[in-house]
Formats: sequence, C-alpha cells, structure tokens
Amino acid sequence: MPRIKLILNPASDRGRTAKIGETLQALLHEQAEIEHQRGVHYELNWELTERAGQAVDIAQQAALDGFDIITAVGGDGTVHEIVNGLMRIDEKKRPRLGVLPAGSGNDFAHNIQLPDKVEDCVQCLFSNTSRVIDVGLYKDDKGRQEYWDNTVGLGFSGAVNMAARKITWIYGFPVYLLAVLETIITTHKRIGVEVTLDGQPIPSRKVTMIALCNGPREGGGFPVAPHALLDDGYLTYMFMRDTNRAEMLYFLPVVMASNHLGYKRFFEDGNTRRITVKADHTLAIHADGEVLGTWEMDVREVEVSIVPSAIRVMCNA
Repeated sequence: MPRIKLILNPASDRGRTAKIGETLQALLHEQAEIEHQRGVHYELNWELTERAGQAVDIAQQAALDGFDIITAVGGDGTVHEIVNGLMRIDEKKRPRLGVLPAGSGNDFAHNIQLPDKVEDCVQCLFSNTSRVIDVGLYKDDKGRQEYWDNTVGLGFSGAVNMAARKITWIYGFPVYLLAVLETIITTHKRIGVEVTLDGQPIPSRKVTMIALCNGPREGGGFPVAPHALLDDGYLTYMFMRDTNRAEMLYFLPVVMASNHLGYKRFFEDGNTRRITVKADHTLAIHADGEVLGTWEMDVREVEVSIVPSAIRVMCNA
C-alpha cells in the first residue's frame, strides 16, 4: 500500500495556502478512492507546519516511518525544507518527493514541468511517474551547510529575495518584479570576487550577481539560467558582471525574455560541479528563496557543489 505524507505550510504565499487545504484534501481523497477502485490502496497522511524549518524534521521522520512519497504543499521554501529532510536519509531508503505547488513563485514546480494550477498536480502523486534529479549543497564561512534544489543567488538576487519578504500587499510574480526594481534603486552593489571552478581559479572580477542553478528559473518567473538541467550532474553558473543602475533596468526585460546570454560583455555562464566564491563585501544570499546570508551576517566566502542523482521526484505523466 503506497503511503503519502503531505506536509502543508499554511504560511506559504502570504497565508493563502492555508485557504486551499480543505479543497486539496478533498481532491486527494477523491483520487485515492478512484485508485482504490482500480485495486491500489493509498494511505494519505496530512501534517501542517507551525514554524519555519519544521518541515525538515517532519520529512525526516516521515521517511523513517516508512512513507513512500513525502509531498510539499506550499511554495519553493517548503520544497527546500523537505529536500533537506530527505537528504538526511540514506540514499537507498530515501522516499520520493512530491510537490503540490501553492506558493508565490513555484519555480521548482515549473522547472519539473508540473501544471500551473495546484489542483491539476494532484494526479501526479498517483501517476507512478517520477524522475531523478540532482541536489545542491551550500557551505559558507559561518559554518552553515544546507541542501538546495533549484537556485542559489549571491549578491543582487539575494538582496531581491530579502526585499520581496517585506512586500505583503501583492501576490505572486509582481512581488518579485517590484522587489527587483526596489533593489536596483536602493541597494545596488558591485562586488569584487575571486572564483574557483572545480578547484581551478579564474580571473578576479567585479560582479553584480552570481546565480548558481540546478533549474533554469527563479524569482517567480526569471529564467536566469535557461540552459540549466536538473539531472545532468552539474550546476550552471551565471555571472552578471559589473553593471550600473541604468544597465540593470535595460536588462530586466532582456532577462525575462531569456535573451541575456547573448550579451557576452555583461553575462557569462557555464557548468561546474563545485564553485567557491570569495567576496570583498558582504554577500546577500538566498537558496530556493530562503535567506542564507543577510547584511548583518557578513558572509564573504561560500562553496556550492552538486550531488548528482540525489532525489526522485514525482512528475507529470
């Protein structure tokens, strides 16, 4: 009997996820009944989180309790926490990851090609269709270590993520767009960095942003690394070189249209298994939209690597 653990984060999407919980439960139980009539008996078990970080522990315990699929009902942050819980489990015993995208950005769900509407994703949990994806590992000079599934942003995108958390009167992609504009105007910084790729140093440079990507899209709809693949055993890096505010505004629609990599003077991308970055200023940092580095933390050195074929995720049949 397949066992599905559903971890709902009622705080996702500014609390809007809590409002669809009952609807999703009804849809899931209806689909489980259909599967029962076909001879497959599913166990559904729901649990709500009450604080940030709790989904990590719930996912780990659910795996130890023998659940076959651990499902994130929420946004990219909820997926991020559950991935960290699953990565505590031995690879041979690690359950599959399910996603019912009900957050503000839902970039990971988009990158694994789930339907846009959360209601249309329900059948994916029962389809028995899955794919293996890579997972990233983040470490910094403050001793923090954390897994991530979609993107890590250093510099500008980290600052955008912090700005977006303060915007509570709109929802979805407009939050991130407004946060981008606000960050360009108020906290635009150029950072000197020393970078090594798979242990090999490259010339020092000034950058506005470094994106380290497992999937192509972040920020609710910005395809910063359009060539990134979730299952190739590499992370894709994208450097936005030293740019001023006017250039940032010019490139905003260019990035949204996935055309920025044609501007070689300003953008550079490539693949690596491990990257280290040493900065001459404090780095604002996010991983999957979760804040890992604030101005006060003064993180200046990070190492990011890829763990190939780490998790099997349920996807659209």
